[in-house]
Amino acid sequence: MARYQPRDSYYWRARDRGLPSRAAFKLDELLARHRLVRPGARVIDLGCAPGGWLAVLGAAVGSHGLVVGIDLSPTRAASPNVITLTGDLVDPAVRAEAVARLGGQADLITSDVSPKLTGIADRDQARSAELLNVALEFAHTALKPGGAMVAKAFMGAAFGEVAASFRRRFASVELARPRASRPGSAEIYLVATGFQPAPD
Repeated sequence: MARYQPRDSYYWRARDRGLPSRAAFKLDELLARHRLVRPGARVIDLGCAPGGWLAVLGAAVGSHGLVVGIDLSPTRAASPNVITLTGDLVDPAVRAEAVARLGGQADLITSDVSPKLTGIADRDQARSAELLNVALEFAHTALKPGGAMVAKAFMGAAFGEVAASFRRRFASVELARPRASRPGSAEIYLVATGFQPAPD
């Protein structure tokens, strides 16, 4: 089994580039591989602290695009085209403010939301699945038809049901494991495209 090195090459690359975490490289790879964002796009980033994904997204959408991040923890905006909101995604007022600040529905929603891990695998995986369902529910009103979503998940007993929920709402759902993921990690990313809103 590969040993986890807390300060591997991705740690040092993030530090050299002034990024708050190695997670930025995961999203950077996924955006490039799947061509998920273009200049001028509007994006909502869920679980945006400490801001690594915000930095990547802000650069990807450019000066004519906009990114709104939501997290329970206050997070610094990475650039002028990034807005951050401090609040809980389950709060309807926070959801409404995110869409309002974005100026309408998003082209892409990203979610790096993760529960506070307890070390009890079943409990952590179940909580992760709950948060993914919350993110998907938010997409029903916040994501444009045909839009895309990238969401972190953890493999476990509830994963199949979560993936099925995504497949009911998106034309295509792929599973991806970026190179920057830590060795032995149970995390995996759902890359969903072609959003199909539920009929009214």
